[in-house]
Formats: sequence, C-alpha cells, structure tokens
Amino acid sequence: MSAIATADPRAHQTRVVEVWDQLWTNQPTDARDDELLSRERTSRRWRLIVDRLTQTFGRIRGLRTIELGSGRGDLSALLAQEGAAVTLLDSSDRALDQARTRFDRLGLSAEFRKSDLFADTAPHDRFDVALSSGVIEHFRSEQRTRAIQSHRDVLRKGGMAIISVPNAHCPPYRIWKAWLEIRRCWPYGYEEPYSRGELIRRARDAGFQRTEVRGFGFRQAMADQLAPLFTRRHTRQCTPDSALDDSMGLALVLFGWKS
Repeated sequence: MSAIATADPRAHQTRVVEVWDQLWTNQPTDARDDELLSRERTSRRWRLIVDRLTQTFGRIRGLRTIELGSGRGDLSALLAQEGAAVTLLDSSDRALDQARTRFDRLGLSAEFRKSDLFADTAPHDRFDVALSSGVIEHFRSEQRTRAIQSHRDVLRKGGMAIISVPNAHCPPYRIWKAWLEIRRCWPYGYEEPYSRGELIRRARDAGFQRTEVRGFGFRQAMADQLAPLFTRRHTRQCTPDSALDDSMGLALVLFGWKS
C-alpha cells in the first residue's frame, strides 16, 4: 500500500482490502499448498507457538482460537490438525473462499467470519488464543496500537495473543523489500516493520501487561531473502502465482497475555 494522504482511517483500511483482494486472486496447487503448510509446520515460529500454548494451557486440543487477518489460515490449519476449535477472520471474500477450499480438502473444521480488525462485529471476550501473521505492519500511526488491541479484545481473561511481524532490524528483509520496490514488484502495499521496542510498547499501550518477544533465526532469513536475488527465483516475485509464497525474513513474534 503506497503512501496515502488521508486522515480517514477507513480509507486506508479500504485500500488494504483492495491490495489483498488482488493478491488472493491466485490460488496455489494442492501440492504447493501442502508444501507451504509443511514449511510452516517445521518452522521455528510454529515450534515457539506450540511451546507457549502448551506451557500456558497444558494442551492445544479444545482451545478456542481466532486468526485475525487470516488469509488462507496457515496457522489455523495447523492448530485445527492439533484439535483446536479454530475461527478465521478476514475482510477478503477471496481469502476466505480459499481458506474454505483448503480446510475442506484437508478434512478440517473451522468457522469463517468476514470482518476487519476494527469492526464492531468482531467477537469479543470469547477466545483462548488470538493470532495473526504479517498483518499489523500494514497499518499506520495509532492504528498500529489499535490493531494489537483488536487481538486483546477477542480474548477471554487469561487468554494469549500471538502476533508475528517482520523485524525492522533484519538486513535480509530490508534488502529484499527494497529490491522489489526498486523493480516495482513489491505486492504488499504499505508495510512498516516493527522493532522489538515498538512492538512491546504498543502491546502495553493496547492493554497487555505481560509480554514476551522472540525472534527467528538469522541464518534462515538470509536463505529466504538473499538467495532469490542471485537466482532465477527473483523473477517470480513479479508474477501473481508467487507473490504470497516467500517468507518475510527474520521476524519478531509477540506473545501477550490478557490479565
């Protein structure tokens, strides 16, 4: 989302929806979908999530989870396979249609809700876990705090938020993003990564009293982001079928507990 000169947050939100609706016109093959889920299942992020959920709740089976800005619901699919009762919330019909197709193919159950993070229709005080990945960095100014607060709003007392964002201090991510922007191939619109300090500060402003931030491994980020620059893979960044396939590089994961 290129810079938008407007004081109306809803105008920005509309632009966010338009950008992602365009991206969600492309659907991976079943084989590619299985590959993406397998990559997530073996990632450090997923291991961290499983570890924190197990420590906090003693189990995953039976937990009520909601993925905000879910897209196709990578994390929700893995949680459903572990026995969680999952809800996917997204403002894009196309994303939710792809999510339904994926869950049907995998034989998984889920609730699908069309809404944005700031809508009054989003469910409140209901879930054990609220998650998002690659969502809140697409907002500006105080909407960044409000996007984090939307995770807290849907949690019951004692619930946990898990928020994954690109790291502002990750050189591979910065190089990858700048390279695509120079080539006018950057598909994700406005995106401002987070530092560890900003993420913690905004989480506390949003009402989380207990927080923890963990980072991904640097070596994996180098492999994900720099390798495409020196291989033929970089040309695929401009094609619709690969726009959502590459990782965001070194990321920060916020764990926040609602008191």
